[in-house]
Amino acid sequence: MRVTDITKRTHVVDNMQKNSQRLKTLQGELATGKRINKTSDDPIGATIVQDIVTTISRNDQTVKNIDTNIAWLDRNEIELNHVAELMEQAKVLALSQANDTATLESRAIVAQELRAIREAMFDAANARMGKLFIFSGTQTFTQPLRINHPIQEAKVSLTDVPQKDVAELLDVTQFKAQFEEHSSNEYRVKISRTGAFGHALYQVSDDFGETWSKEHVLLPVIKVFNSDGKPNDEVILRFTNEEGRPEHEVKDAEGASFDSTAEDIVFPEGLEFVYVPNPKIAYDGNTQKKEVLIGNNITAPLNITADELFLGKGEDGVNIFGVLGALEKAMDANDGEAVANRIQQLDTARNQVLQQAATAGNTIRELEKAKAKLEDQVFSKEKRLSDVQDIDLAESMVELNTAELTNRTSLEASGRLIQPTLLEFLR
Repeated sequence: MRVTDITKRTHVVDNMQKNSQRLKTLQGELATGKRINKTSDDPIGATIVQDIVTTISRNDQTVKNIDTNIAWLDRNEIELNHVAELMEQAKVLALSQANDTATLESRAIVAQELRAIREAMFDAANARMGKLFIFSGTQTFTQPLRINHPIQEAKVSLTDVPQKDVAELLDVTQFKAQFEEHSSNEYRVKISRTGAFGHALYQVSDDFGETWSKEHVLLPVIKVFNSDGKPNDEVILRFTNEEGRPEHEVKDAEGASFDSTAEDIVFPEGLEFVYVPNPKIAYDGNTQKKEVLIGNNITAPLNITADELFLGKGEDGVNIFGVLGALEKAMDANDGEAVANRIQQLDTARNQVLQQAATAGNTIRELEKAKAKLEDQVFSKEKRLSDVQDIDLAESMVELNTAELTNRTSLEASGRLIQPTLLEFLR
């Protein structure tokens, strides 16, 4: 086969381009430190790299989310420990005043300290992390707790009036009354004997009609309390006029002065005045909780609501503010027996807080384990990514030197091979 000059030049140029391209590729790999700089370098390897990079990015974002969740739970834990300390202080104060050596003056001083503890507890319940309230469920922009008004209108019920025809004719507006003070009990005041003030008898239930107290004489102002039921919350039922103002002047707890109009009001047997539970502190957040993944299909609550922590909503829950408020009233009233009766509730309330703190601590620990596992996975993926796309620096340097030598030798040989002669020029 005859090899022409054109053929020689074509092969020379092709070889020079191949050598130059190889040199360029090696220089690019050394400049970036990567073997795969575009998909055409290694289509299969590029696919593997993209999958690894996506996994690493996802794991990095998950780690950042876990760090945020841990910071949130740390803030929760700080407030929970603070609340537990406040409960411990309240118990120490209660124990100091539950014996016969306590005096009216010492209990009055302790009542002021308990009031300060309650205020600190309220501030803790409305604690924030930045602009977000930490105990309001998922409604983090809503302040969780507010203070209720102590007065509410009494609801009149004629359900238990024996004479149904009489009940239908009764004008309930004449029995206008209001409850005063706060309580979580479901009080009902039932007329047990028909009559006017000073003659009618009534009974009290603090469990919405399940059990009833002994009979007492109905007066314009009465203490709503079942001595055989729950602890006294000092709730009062006061009868008022049409404008909602108190109509009668009360001399003391046992007697009252009332006018002829009041004497004409007859309370039928079975008439009830219903008290809607009105704790001093009310919850405005929601009960929803953000769930965080701590394992394969395993989630844990990320937040705690003030409703369950402070107001005791849930099974066997204790209203911490109710307990502290009742204890404060017992101190003001110099009632040592009532003080002693509240100590067990203080223990229950403190355990309620500690249980939530333990739950938050367990969740933090599980999140830290999940974070460590993800970080290990990221390290493993990064090592795999390096194996797939990174160059071996020593090997690449040897290849570069070889390519440079090959390219230089090729240029010299090509120059001699295609150098034209006078005869070739004349042709």
